[in-house]
Amino acid sequence: MPDRESQIEHRKSRVVIAGAGPAGSSLAIRLAKAGFEVVLIEREKFPRHKLCGEFVSPECIRHFNDLGVGGQMLDAAGDRIVATNFYSQSGRSVSVPSEWLGGDSALGISRDVMDATLIEEARRAGAEVFEETSLVEVERDGDRVGQLSVRTADGSRRTIGGDLFVDATGRSCVLANLVRRKISGRSGTVHPERRYIGFKAHLENVDLEPGVCEIYLFDGGYGGLNFVGNGVANHCFLVTSETFKAAGSVSCLLDEVVYRNPRARKAMENSRPLFDWLAVSVGRFGRKELTPTANLFTVGDSAAFIDPFTGSGMLLALESAELLADAIVGGHDIGAVYTRTYEARFAGRLRVSGLLRGAASWPRAASGLIASLSASRSILRRIARATRGERRRTSRTT
Repeated sequence: MPDRESQIEHRKSRVVIAGAGPAGSSLAIRLAKAGFEVVLIEREKFPRHKLCGEFVSPECIRHFNDLGVGGQMLDAAGDRIVATNFYSQSGRSVSVPSEWLGGDSALGISRDVMDATLIEEARRAGAEVFEETSLVEVERDGDRVGQLSVRTADGSRRTIGGDLFVDATGRSCVLANLVRRKISGRSGTVHPERRYIGFKAHLENVDLEPGVCEIYLFDGGYGGLNFVGNGVANHCFLVTSETFKAAGSVSCLLDEVVYRNPRARKAMENSRPLFDWLAVSVGRFGRKELTPTANLFTVGDSAAFIDPFTGSGMLLALESAELLADAIVGGHDIGAVYTRTYEARFAGRLRVSGLLRGAASWPRAASGLIASLSASRSILRRIARATRGERRRTSRTT
């Protein structure tokens, strides 16, 4: 008689996904279109602003086309970004054309628009979607996840069962941590002391050329600026917790730290935020657990957090969802297949991004690196491609 593992792997499983960001919603779309019963759980009510660089690299357009939302995303994009310019605190700069990354242009698009588009496509594809629904508890079935207890928008409790479960809740890894506490007895993922804090706001009246994303390196962190529509630009930056503590406020942080980069000051000193600054702490970069337990998998930032200045976070979310969808559809040894393909796709680019982060953390090193790269476009291009990995296939239209 076949065991439960074999039964799960050889039939259309019921898949429960926690988190409806790009990774969770795109996975839901792929699996629902493949005939799986999909439940998508999201804590927030969409549309909503999300702390993010809002830079969608050219390779993502192929994924949007596959998901059936390519035209909508292109229509919603606030800017077609043809180059990313990096500025050191010393004033040196280097430019990376978007065509090096796999397409004619990247997109500047607000997360409230993009995420709402994806979750609506998940509904149309047949996924059952619960917004304003938070995870409360995990019920175990031996060493597996049996069902989830959730609290809905009206405050009521309900249980949601499934065969396979996916954590797409981002860096917080909410579902994976609940599972670790319940099944393994561990208290959750142990992170080092929170070292970074990210900030984001939409700004008006910036001095920025359309079609360009600018990255500013400064002592204690880095930030980026690009248009997302209607003359509004997104400014997202990351600093060490010590840097923020010393500044004491966002306004002081901008004036005393970010604007020490002369290009950042010129671009934003007369700008005005359109909403209160969003802030979030960041524990660590790099890989996390892909399969915390037998029938639980992680995607997007729950699986790995790549350095934001590479502009490849959205791509990692969409690619990891595609890899997991392929493994689930394949139906044989899902965890092993997903882990193997994930390592092959992402291990190299995560290492490269970590090395670049080390150089970007020190103004002198950053200035020297930018000077060296501006003198050799062939090396610059190879490094830019290394933050993406090899091209897998070309974009196609729906």
